[in-house]
Amino acid sequence: MNKTQRLIEVYKTESAEAIKSIPTKDIEGFFKIIVTAYALERRIFACGNGGNVASVQNFVLDINMHPFVSDDKTKQSTSRNKFHAISLCDNAAVITGMTNDIGFDKIFSSQLKYQATLGDVLFAMSGSGNSKNIIEALVEAKDIGMIAVLITRAENTKAEKFADLILRIGGTSVFPGNTGGNNNNFHYEDCISKVSHIVVGLLKRYVQNEN
Repeated sequence: MNKTQRLIEVYKTESAEAIKSIPTKDIEGFFKIIVTAYALERRIFACGNGGNVASVQNFVLDINMHPFVSDDKTKQSTSRNKFHAISLCDNAAVITGMTNDIGFDKIFSSQLKYQATLGDVLFAMSGSGNSKNIIEALVEAKDIGMIAVLITRAENTKAEKFADLILRIGGTSVFPGNTGGNNNNFHYEDCISKVSHIVVGLLKRYVQNEN
């Protein structure tokens, strides 16, 4: 096995250990929050920075579509209620306008202030757990009476004190680009997708069995 192949094997092993590091009960807890929001017809707001924006978009797309369509995707397989997910990252005009007028730290919290209501859910993504705009969003969520979920790869973060549930990815990495200040960042982003897909699949099972 050459060096490149060994590094590929390292990544595969580390990736498997990363998802295992998140306690199953915590992922189940996230699902229970989502399924309760579905039953009560609440909204799920999601936010993150940089590469996490892609994770936000994927989560919102999946949770708005997959639980409610047939497996072959040719038709809607069940009736929809008003439950749906919303990305706080998608509108460039809103993001740049708020950044220009009130500052980048407020881009998510200001949207929540005027869109979210008691009982809605915030799914916040921050690898460091210290992103100021994520902290502001979590603070606003608590003021509104939302249920706040944080996914992070760091310990003892500033954001976690404002979260009702923390999905924390543990361990360390030796894979290139995934060390030092970026420790486990690739695996963290992979795990967001994996956790999202677990929750979406479980919600699909719940919705299909309900009808």
